[in-house]
Amino acid sequence: MPRKLALKLLALAAVACLMLVQWRAPGHRPDFSDFKVYWLAGEKAAAHQTVYDVEGHYQYKYSPFVALLWAVPHALPGKRPLWAVLHYAACAGGFIALFWACARLIHRERALWLFVLSLLVFSIGLRDELKLGQANLWPLLLVLPAWFAGKRRPDARGVDWRGLAIGAAWGFAVQWKLYALVLGPLWLLRFRLSVFVGALLFTVVSLLGMLGLAHGWDFAWNENLRWVQSLTASSEELLVSQYNVSALGVLGKWARHAGLPLGAWAYVLWAALALGWGAVLVWSEREARAHDAPYLRFWSTSWAWSGIVILNPLVWPYWLLFCLPLFLLYVDEASTRRDRRSALGFVAVCALFALANWLQNLSAVHEGLSFIAVLALLFDVQRRARRRDSSLLKRVCEAPLSLAFTPRTR
Repeated sequence: MPRKLALKLLALAAVACLMLVQWRAPGHRPDFSDFKVYWLAGEKAAAHQTVYDVEGHYQYKYSPFVALLWAVPHALPGKRPLWAVLHYAACAGGFIALFWACARLIHRERALWLFVLSLLVFSIGLRDELKLGQANLWPLLLVLPAWFAGKRRPDARGVDWRGLAIGAAWGFAVQWKLYALVLGPLWLLRFRLSVFVGALLFTVVSLLGMLGLAHGWDFAWNENLRWVQSLTASSEELLVSQYNVSALGVLGKWARHAGLPLGAWAYVLWAALALGWGAVLVWSEREARAHDAPYLRFWSTSWAWSGIVILNPLVWPYWLLFCLPLFLLYVDEASTRRDRRSALGFVAVCALFALANWLQNLSAVHEGLSFIAVLALLFDVQRRARRRDSSLLKRVCEAPLSLAFTPRTR
């Protein structure tokens, strides 16, 4: 057996054993607590009952149309434990496939090592995502076109059917998870009006048309109102809850320790972070458009998607998974430089980010380590990308079709 192949197999086996130990650890085996929320919502939707009458932490906060979809398993054979296991297996396989696809798209020749790194760094987040029975895979699959679809070609004529389809999928993703709205500025910068039209059409058809056919028009209208009310009912206590690691959540906890309320100052700081995030997004989209570069569009969407972990009002520790594409891009780009000062910063950022992932169930992570790690990653990513000698722009100019699974050499 060739030495390189043996080394790769050994690395995969070692990571697989580590993941097995982590995933089978006492207290971290699947309990499907969030899956139970979806299942109960589907059961109520099948019985034409409201899904927004549950108090406490485990409330259903997604659209009534998604609840209607969760009613489908109740009409099929099998009880909740079987469907929970099927959902677990589908999500595990889906995430691992996305990890591999992302690594291969970023650098085909180094794909296996990037894949191993992604499993190593994000194994705890993936474990917690799966053990809770969460459903973050499905909205991610729905918005995948954002990583590849740029501005429509100037010579294109007729209806932008592709844009309408992308918009419909995006609108569906927003109904799953509102954080998918973070891609709104991206589509604006790409001048894809048809995406917004598609999202609006799908929203109207699903929330009024399909829901009305299933439950009746009065029930459909009132259920949508109840959904909106449930979204606006998040209190300051929820924002500063122990497990919320968003910017507002961490600032709220710091303020509480100092005996201060979560006042306007926190929202001003949040707005400053949002403006900085938006400025980098505008720069990357401008560069992608100037070079007509698929690689830069991939970079830009990865940047936008990582913004969820900072800007969304509620962020749970395992949502660090959303930073995977940007983190792998960062590792692939930064590891090519030979500057010692740059290398030290790269190692420090990677170590901090990995620790935030591995220790995400500790109070120190909830109190600010996760927030600081993501900020450090975002800051160093944009700093390196915007340097005049950035290898990012050089790579774009030299290999503009790098996402088409073509090998690249350094």
